Amino acid sequence: MIEAYGLREKLDVQELADDWNEVAGDMVARHTKDLALSRGRLVITVDSAPLRQELSYLKEDLIARINERLGREVVREVRLL
Repeated sequence: MIEAYGLREKLDVQELADDWNEVAGDMVARHTKDLALSRGRLVITVDSAPLRQELSYLKEDLIARINERLGREVVREVRLL
């Protein structure tokens, strides 16, 4: 039913937002302003340019941790704003 109504991504991003502190860590979570998920692309909005730069080096690790946490491949790409 979830798939039929197209709710899977909305539920995934809500679950990720709920677990963001554990997935990304306290410091990253404090500076994260928004998370959006569309067709496997996670867009993360942060309020710090140095943090954005640091996260750009950790994209693959972040994708792996997110997918492990959600139990399947949900995120294939990360974009930082």
